Amino acid sequence: MTGMTAHDPEAQVMQGEAPARDGAWFPRRLSVLKPWLLAGVGLAMALLAIGALQTLSQELNYAAVTAAFRERPLGVILAAIAATVVSFGAMAGYDLSALRHIARGAVPPRIGVLAAFCGFALSNSVGVGAFTGGAVRWRIYSAAGLDPTRLTRVLVFVTGSFVIGLYAVAALGLLYAAEPMAGWFGLPASALRLLALSLLGLLAGFAVLGRLRRGVRLGRFALRVPPARLILWQGLVSLVDIGAAATVLWLLLPPGAVGLPDFMALYAVAIAIGAASHLPGGIGVFEAVVLTAFRHTEVPLDEVAAALLLYRAIYFALPFGLAVLLLAGFEVSRRAHLLRGGTRAVRAATRLMPRFLGAASFAAGAALLLGGVTPPITGDTPGLLAPALPTTVFELSHLLASVGGLALIFVAHGLVHRLDGAWWLALVLTGVGLALSIARGGGALELPLLLVLGIALLVSHSRFDRRARMLTPSLTPGWWLAVAGVVAAAAWLLFFAHRDVEYSRQLWWQFELDASAPRGMRATLGAVLALFAAGLWTLLRPARSKSHPPTPAELQRAVAIVEAQERADANMVRMGDKALLFTEAGDGFLMYGRRGRSWIALFDPVGPKPAQLDLVWRFVELADAQGGRAAFYQVRPETLPLYIDAGMRPLKLGEAARVPLASFELKGKSRQPLRSALNRAEREGLRFEVVSPPEVEPLLPELEAVSREWLDQHKAREKAFSLGAFEPGYVASQPVGVVRGPEGGIIAFATLLEAPGHRHDMSIDLMRHRAEVPPGTMDFLFLRLILRAKEQGYAFFDLGMAPLSGLAAHRLAPVWYRLGGLVFRRGERFYNFRGLRAFKEKFEPVWEPRYLCTPGGLDPWVVLADVAALQSGGLRGVIGK
Repeated sequence: MTGMTAHDPEAQVMQGEAPARDGAWFPRRLSVLKPWLLAGVGLAMALLAIGALQTLSQELNYAAVTAAFRERPLGVILAAIAATVVSFGAMAGYDLSALRHIARGAVPPRIGVLAAFCGFALSNSVGVGAFTGGAVRWRIYSAAGLDPTRLTRVLVFVTGSFVIGLYAVAALGLLYAAEPMAGWFGLPASALRLLALSLLGLLAGFAVLGRLRRGVRLGRFALRVPPARLILWQGLVSLVDIGAAATVLWLLLPPGAVGLPDFMALYAVAIAIGAASHLPGGIGVFEAVVLTAFRHTEVPLDEVAAALLLYRAIYFALPFGLAVLLLAGFEVSRRAHLLRGGTRAVRAATRLMPRFLGAASFAAGAALLLGGVTPPITGDTPGLLAPALPTTVFELSHLLASVGGLALIFVAHGLVHRLDGAWWLALVLTGVGLALSIARGGGALELPLLLVLGIALLVSHSRFDRRARMLTPSLTPGWWLAVAGVVAAAAWLLFFAHRDVEYSRQLWWQFELDASAPRGMRATLGAVLALFAAGLWTLLRPARSKSHPPTPAELQRAVAIVEAQERADANMVRMGDKALLFTEAGDGFLMYGRRGRSWIALFDPVGPKPAQLDLVWRFVELADAQGGRAAFYQVRPETLPLYIDAGMRPLKLGEAARVPLASFELKGKSRQPLRSALNRAEREGLRFEVVSPPEVEPLLPELEAVSREWLDQHKAREKAFSLGAFEPGYVASQPVGVVRGPEGGIIAFATLLEAPGHRHDMSIDLMRHRAEVPPGTMDFLFLRLILRAKEQGYAFFDLGMAPLSGLAAHRLAPVWYRLGGLVFRRGERFYNFRGLRAFKEKFEPVWEPRYLCTPGGLDPWVVLADVAALQSGGLRGVIGK
C-alpha cells in the first residue's frame, strides 16, 4: 500500500528536493546532510551485522554448511524458483499501477513488465534501487514516449509504493507474530506490538487525514493520498510480493523448522531492517537477523546458513542472470533486424547492457575471488581436471583466478562507463577465468556467472562505443570501498573455512592436491597485493590538468567542427571565454565554465553522436575526479538519454522559440501585425542589410557606439558564458544584421549564429539598438532576418529561450516547476519574463523545452546560482546587473 501517488512530485521529499526559501534553513541543512546521515546509518547497521555474523559464525561449520547446501532436493529448488517467479510477477504490479494511475494507457503493459523486471533485478543485486532501478525505468519509459514530468512521477510512485508497502507489511507481521519474535530476539512482546501499532497508526493516520483534506502538508511539502481502491490494490501487491519472497527462503529451510505464517512475519521484518541499511539486497544485515532468530531453536544454524546461500542464488542471482540474457537476446534480435517492428522501448532496453554487464562483471569477479580462498562446495575433490594437471599448474590456477577475479571487479567500472578497452579486457578475463575455474574445479556460482557474462559480452560489443583507455575514469570512493569489502570478505571467509587448521609458516609452501588452506592463503595474499598495487598506482598517477581558456589553435579547431554541424548555438564557442574538452579523435568538443565546485557545460556536446556520448561521460568523470559537480545547461530533449545514462537528472529551464521556416509567411489574419510593422518601418525609411564577416571590422566603432548606448540605457553590463558580449573579435567573426535609419546610420543590429554546413538552424545572439529608435524597429529586424533565413533554405530560425516559460504551476507539479512558474508570473520587477515570451509569440514559433541536467538534490539551485555568476562575471555582477 502507498501513502503517496505519483502526483506527489509535491512529495518529492523522498528525492531530496526543496526550494531555497527564506526561513527554510533547517530543511536545507537536512537535505545537505541527508547523504551523510544515510551513509552513517548504513555503516552503523553494517558494523552491527558484521559483529553479529562474527559471533554467529562461531556456531557454524564450513563443512556442515556446504554439506547442507549440496543436500537440498531438486524439487525444493524448483519450488523456490516458482515462488521467485510469483514474487517478481507481483513486483511488476508496482509499475503497472503507476502507469495506469499516471500515464493513463500511454505505455503498453508489456513495457511496464519489462521495466519492472529489469529494474528490480538490477537494484536487488546492486542496491540503491532508487538510482539503479530508476535509471533503468527512465531509459525504457522515456523511449516509450513518457515526458520527464510524468516519468518522474512514475519513479516516485514505484519507490514510494515499494518502500511504504514493505514497512506496512513488516508492521503487520510484527503485530501478528509478536510472541514468537519475542522469543527469537529476547525482546518484550508488548514492546514489539507497540512498535507495530505505532507504525501502522502513523500510516493509517496519514491515509485518513489525507483523504479528508485531499492531501497532508508537512511544512512546504504536500503528500497526496491515492484513492482507497488503489491503496488496497497496492497493499495486495506488497503482500503477494513479500509473501512469495518469504516462501522462497522458507522452502529452502529444513522441513518443519518454522510455520510459514510466522516465517513470513520474520522475513518481512528482516527485509525491512536490511532495506534500512541501504546495502545491496540488505546483504549481511538480513542474514544476521534470520540467523539470530534461529540461534536458540532446535534448527541447526548450518542448515539455515545453507538456505540463505541458496536463497541469494535463486532470488537475486538467477533473476539478474535472466535479465542479462534477456537483454542479450534483444541485442541479437536487433542485429538480425527482427526488432524493426518492435517498440522503441524494447530497443532502448538493449542500451542498458553496460550497466548490467558492469554488475555481472563485479559479481563474477567476486565469485572467482571468494572461490579461490575456500575449499570446493561440491566436495573434497578439487575438480575433474585437477588429478590430471601438474601440481604447479593447479596451484597457479588458484592464484591467477583470484587475481583475475579482482581485475574483473575493477573492469566492471569501465564497463559501466561503456569503455571499449574495458570490453576487450573483460572478454579476455572472462575467457581466462572460465579456463582457470574449470581447471581448479569451479563452484556452482562462478561458472554460470562467467558463462552469462561471456555470452552477453560477445553480443553487445557495439554498446561499448567509447574509444578510451580502460583506466581513464577515476574510481569513486564508493567503488574502492566495495572492492575493499570483497577482499575483506574473502580474507574472513578464508579464516572461517580453515579455522581448524593450525597456522604455521610451512603452510605457505605446502603444494598438495587437497591442501586448500595453503592455496587459499596464497590466493588471498595475491588479491591483497593486487589491490595494494592498484591503490598505489591511483595515488601516484599525475593529477589531471586544470581547465583554461582555449588557445587560438584550439579555438580554430572548434570553429571548424561547428561549421560542419547543424546547431547554430554552437557558435557561442567563438566567444573564447569557455574551456574546451575535445574528443581524442578531435571530431567533437564540449564547452564549459567553472565556478566553485560547479563544472557547467553549455548546450549539448558538438559533433557526431558517438562523440557526444564520449564527451558527456568524460566530462562527468573529469569533474568527479577533481571533486566537482557536473552539470549541463540548456540541453535539448532528444539528447536527455545521454545525461540520464551518466546519472544526471533533468529539470526544465524554459522553452526555446523555434520558427519553422517552411511554413512561415506574412499572409493571413494572424500575421497582420507583422505586415504592418514591416510596412511602417519601410515607410519611415529604415533599411536592412546583412554584413558579412570581412566587412564587419570597419563598422565596429559604429556598432560599439550603439552597444554602449544600449547598455547605458538599460544600466547593464556585458554578459558572458551563455550570452554574447560585445567583443570586437567575436562580433567580427560572424555575419551581422543591421538596421539603418533614414540618415544612413546604424540604429540597431544583431549578430547572427549560422550553421551553413547543414542549413538547419539560424539564430541570433547580441541584439542592441539606439536609445531613440522608431517604433517596431526590432520587429522589422527580426522579420527581415527570418525571411532571409527562409530564402537561404534554413529549416528553423531560433529566437532563443524564454526562461521559466512552460513550467507547470499546478499544485501537483514538482517544487521546481511550481516555484519557477511563480517567478515567471510574479517576477516582472526583476526580469521581463512574460514580455519576452509575448514578443517571441508574435512569430508563431514552435516551443521546444530546454533542460538543466545535474546529479539532483540541491545541486540545481547551486548550479543556477553559479551560471548567473558566470554570466555576470561574479556575484557582484549578479547583484548589480
